Amino acid sequence: MDESRKVQKVGHSTLTVSIPREFARDLKLAAGDSLLIRAEADGTLRLIPATKAKDTSRATIRADQAGGEEMLARLIIGAYALGYDTIEIVGREPIGRMTMDRVTGTMERLRGMEVVESDERRVVGQSFTDPTKFPVDSLIKRLQMLVSQSLENVMDALDLRQTGRLNEVARVQEQIEELYWLILRQLLIALNRRELASEIGIESPLHASGDRVSAKALDEIGKIIREIAEELVGLRSGGTKMDQKMAAGLRRLAAKARDAFNTTVESLLTPDIRLIRNSQSLVEEVTRMEKDITHEMLESGEYGYARVLVSQFGQLARYCNIIIEIASHRLLRKTSRVATVEK
Repeated sequence: MDESRKVQKVGHSTLTVSIPREFARDLKLAAGDSLLIRAEADGTLRLIPATKAKDTSRATIRADQAGGEEMLARLIIGAYALGYDTIEIVGREPIGRMTMDRVTGTMERLRGMEVVESDERRVVGQSFTDPTKFPVDSLIKRLQMLVSQSLENVMDALDLRQTGRLNEVARVQEQIEELYWLILRQLLIALNRRELASEIGIESPLHASGDRVSAKALDEIGKIIREIAEELVGLRSGGTKMDQKMAAGLRRLAAKARDAFNTTVESLLTPDIRLIRNSQSLVEEVTRMEKDITHEMLESGEYGYARVLVSQFGQLARYCNIIIEIASHRLLRKTSRVATVEK
């Protein structure tokens, strides 16, 4: 509902705009209440009742209509990401034991979510997370650290001699997914409750959209590393002996992919033309190395067992390109030594 109001002058310098009665009624505003006025990036002004209490939100999901445990778990995660404070799972009939375990297990994996009620037809999860305590950039930095940890574990096992640390990769990937869901929740809360956006570290909707894509790219990179770990475990279990020349080549490729990854995330968190250029160069080097090693394998007719590994490291670098694009856009939001922008 839109309504036009004229700006009026009161006294020598103060400008005022009246609030339509319907708006005031819906927002429960009364004379004497305080309003926070915030200038948005798109040139609009946002009025926020300073004393507005946080409304609690609730999502009720019917287990019998979800279409199976996997979809039910996805719906729970989706409700969490959308910022619902309470998630309730209900069934017309008693919820089966396996389904109940899947529901509670999914809720327990969500950061800040706890199961507060449970019986044979109903499970209620409640979020106790204060969104202002988790700035998105800090969460992305933590995500970077977890992905790097997994990558280091994989690099130590590329010669198939010491593969014990590969068991950690699956566990760390669970943490990566949980952190990704929390980031997604924070971003959507920032869009829905704009009074909290600055405390969460979101400057504008454009900022939020870039962070969402970047976080998803980091999550996918984590999954690629888990797939590399699973491939290495399979090769070791199958009795494959890694040729030392190939192992050395894979280590160089993995080290370059690690450097590309870390520099890329740094360029996102601290947009700087030198970091962005360096990230792009490192990604291009990974791509060249991937091609060179692949050609060597094809020409020699050997090392077929390593072809999947080489391809996966290349895919990791290609996901970095997505983040580099977002970092480049973020650089252009403000005037810097490389560009002057006017809004």
